[in-house]
Amino acid sequence: MACSARVVVGESRYTANKGVLPEVLMDEMRQAFARSEEHLDQSETDDTIQQRLQAQRIIQDATPAQLGRMLEAIRAGKMGQAAS
Repeated sequence: MACSARVVVGESRYTANKGVLPEVLMDEMRQAFARSEEHLDQSETDDTIQQRLQAQRIIQDATPAQLGRMLEAIRAGKMGQAAS
C-alpha cells in the first residue's frame, strides 16, 4: 500500500493526477537523457573490440623493460607513448 501511495504522490507532483507529463518536462527529460546516453551505452563497437585486443597483444608480447616503461607511462598519465 505504501508503495502505491508514493506513486500517486509522485504523479500528483508532476501531473496533478492527470496521468500525462507536461510537454516542457518531457522535453527536459529527453534532453537530459540525450546528454547522458553516451555514458549509458556499454556495448562494444568493432573498433573498441579491436583496440582492446590490440592492447592485450601488445602487453602479452612486451618485454619486461617495455612493461616497466608502460607502467611508468600509466602512472605519469601518458598512455600511448609507452610502447616505443
